[in-house]
Amino acid sequence: MDIAFKQSGCKIAWAIEKDAACCRTYRHNFKETLLIEKDIRIVDPLNLHKVDIMTAGFPCQPFSVAGNQRGLSDPRGYLFYEVGRFVACHKPRFVFLENVSNLIAHNNGKTFNVVHDVLAELGYSIRYKVMRASLYGGVPQIRDRIYIVAFREQSDCDMFEFPNEIDLTVSIEDILKRNISKHKVYYYDKSTPFYKHLCNIVSRHDSIYRVYRDSIKVTQNRMCPTLTATMGTRPNQVHLVVDDFGLRKITIQECLDFQGFPQQFKFPHNITLEDAYKQIGNSVCVPVVKRIADIISSLVIKE
Repeated sequence: MDIAFKQSGCKIAWAIEKDAACCRTYRHNFKETLLIEKDIRIVDPLNLHKVDIMTAGFPCQPFSVAGNQRGLSDPRGYLFYEVGRFVACHKPRFVFLENVSNLIAHNNGKTFNVVHDVLAELGYSIRYKVMRASLYGGVPQIRDRIYIVAFREQSDCDMFEFPNEIDLTVSIEDILKRNISKHKVYYYDKSTPFYKHLCNIVSRHDSIYRVYRDSIKVTQNRMCPTLTATMGTRPNQVHLVVDDFGLRKITIQECLDFQGFPQQFKFPHNITLEDAYKQIGNSVCVPVVKRIADIISSLVIKE
């Protein structure tokens, strides 16, 4: 999110993150930004500089169809109330939130109603939209996410409109470059358990195979399946491709490209492969957020 808003001309005042590996990556790419490496629940917002735009990506796992869907009863889901605590203290002009699209349907819509009511009770008007990375970000990834913008001023809400769909001009082949050999760490070989079984399933040279729990399925529309944090916590869950040199996982750089990260973004050397996969899966599609950030920034400029 910070990359996207920075691309839109915003200055990042501060950030909060408790995961040590995430903090190493953040500091590597945002050397000038104040990073508070703490659990947000013990951070006092009164000690932080007030901001015009507050962004948050509260944990999505409690609401995801891929998880247990415990919602706000999950300790991670409860962190949304921390967003409310910071908004109540700072009263930013805009609040920008991102989560899985299932947030709308979770618990028959009651979870989303809580999110709406917390912000509404703080005096905010809300607009939201589910947007797919391939339709709104120009990257060939199937990634549906809900984007929520809350407005302190009704006039801003009245003027705001989410961006329209755009043409997809980048294909998975532009990113995968199957004729270029990748680092050996990404390839499976005959010593890999079930190697023959994998080769029998993962055979097409024109697609990406989604790995989810015990199933491996080809994507029919020649898109990259949603990148998830489980790629880092379960190494055998990374999506698979066949290139000119064998059967392999999609690489870290390919994942960054599917998320629309700028080429200057880099992981520090003290980050493991698993950490990098997890962080990418937990991130956002940068171009989608950038298009929304552009609209928010334009409202600030018009003032």
